[in-house]
Amino acid sequence: MKNIAIKIYLFLFLAITFGLIPETILAQTPNSQQNSIINASEKLIFSNPNEAIKIAIQLSKNENKSGFEISEINYILSKAYLTKGDYNNSLKSLYSSSNFESYLSDYKKNDILISKIRILRELSLDKESKKLLTILDNDSDLIADKNQQQQIKNAVLIEKAKFLYKEQQYSKGIQLLLNQNKLATDNDNSDIGISIKVLLGDFYLKQRDFVLSEKYYKLAYSIINNQKNQNLHQKILVLSGLADLCFFRKEHNKGLLILKEALLYSQNLQNSYLQEIILKQFNANYLAINDKLNYKISNANFIQMQSKIEIVEQEAVNTAYNLISKQYVHNYDQSISKYDKFLSNILLFILLLIVVFATIYIKYTQRLKNLNELANYLQVTKNNLTKIQIEKKQEHKKTIILKETEEQILNKLKKFENSKRFLNKDFSLSILAGQLDTNTKYLSEVINSHYHMNFNTYINKLRINYIVEKLKTDPNFIKYRISYLAENCGFTSHSAFATVFKNITGLTPVKFIEFLNYENKISEE
Repeated sequence: MKNIAIKIYLFLFLAITFGLIPETILAQTPNSQQNSIINASEKLIFSNPNEAIKIAIQLSKNENKSGFEISEINYILSKAYLTKGDYNNSLKSLYSSSNFESYLSDYKKNDILISKIRILRELSLDKESKKLLTILDNDSDLIADKNQQQQIKNAVLIEKAKFLYKEQQYSKGIQLLLNQNKLATDNDNSDIGISIKVLLGDFYLKQRDFVLSEKYYKLAYSIINNQKNQNLHQKILVLSGLADLCFFRKEHNKGLLILKEALLYSQNLQNSYLQEIILKQFNANYLAINDKLNYKISNANFIQMQSKIEIVEQEAVNTAYNLISKQYVHNYDQSISKYDKFLSNILLFILLLIVVFATIYIKYTQRLKNLNELANYLQVTKNNLTKIQIEKKQEHKKTIILKETEEQILNKLKKFENSKRFLNKDFSLSILAGQLDTNTKYLSEVINSHYHMNFNTYINKLRINYIVEKLKTDPNFIKYRISYLAENCGFTSHSAFATVFKNITGLTPVKFIEFLNYENKISEE
């Protein structure tokens, strides 16, 4: 019995040491009451996302949260924020959920990836979105549970269709979706089935096939109305599609009634993106019936919503790039860590071998020569390995930019300079590289070689040129405080702005404004 006990203790020691027992087994068991609240709030994600967020935030304040509870709370927040169109907070929660993915089910892990794909697509970060979509598509066959596997494949299908819609490949999109006959028929009441019907309605509408478009919209609408917890996001999309049908059929009053219902739902969700779409539809209908008064009101709301979305969207794009960059760094660090661990284990093994052999060789001194040879061999191997690693690093440092690539980056930079994106305070080299679809090394080298300055100087010069132009052309700007001018062109502090301004113009902002005032006075005289 004693020997058996020793063996058990030894097994447990080795299992814990070498990670044979998963952390989730050792983790705190989730509180049953909190778990039921989590499940209840999860059901509210699509019908009442604001309430789901409120509950999740309240749960997050609990200090005694298990890893499982943290992962579930972040999952709920990410999905609820996504329903609201709050991509910025949704992304933050999605990447936080990923940090606790060991506690999540395989389905939720993949669902998080789908949400990332969707948000990146909505933010027009198509390259990153398609990259994740390819990963998910390739890995879907590895999912053991066949039902979950099919759900993920269907989600991938929808995202592929949405990219086809975005690229105006409507016939291909219809063909892709109709291959899933079961999901396209009225026999499927799942969210996936509804999404496919809505998409088919959208595709047929673009092809001006109003009969089939109406058929699929009404199928989706009927299913949603029979849901206990209605998916309001999908309902709004269906109503928007039906309103477009009315517009093309010149049934404008009927369309306006539908839009009023859709606007009410979108306001309840507090989804700015959906509100913008609906307000745009209002504008089109009011213009069609020559209702100038209502058009004026609707258009003012539309412009206001557009401005709000621009700010929110830019913030979300910056968050996306920052999180993606951090993810790349994390993955790189993990790979390096695994490599270091592997190397350490190899070295440890070699060391143990050396100790064993050394003991033998001490007993048998006649084999010392062999030991020396072995040691020399190990040293040479180590030196060769180090040399190879150094050579690889040096090789990596050598960057040759193709002429075509260089010209593409330059053309994109010209377009960027004509925009106002450089006014964003959080703008960085990695963000610009992502927006220009290149890497930071290429971008940095192009700026250095063609503009003869580093990235920070380049951005600061654009900002100063912008504010100088504003001071010259807009009389209001001369009246503003220096701190406001600094903030307006993307600087985080008054002093930094003043320093950069003087370096570029040769004058302080105050002196420059005095000079402009003097010039204006002379011209008036």
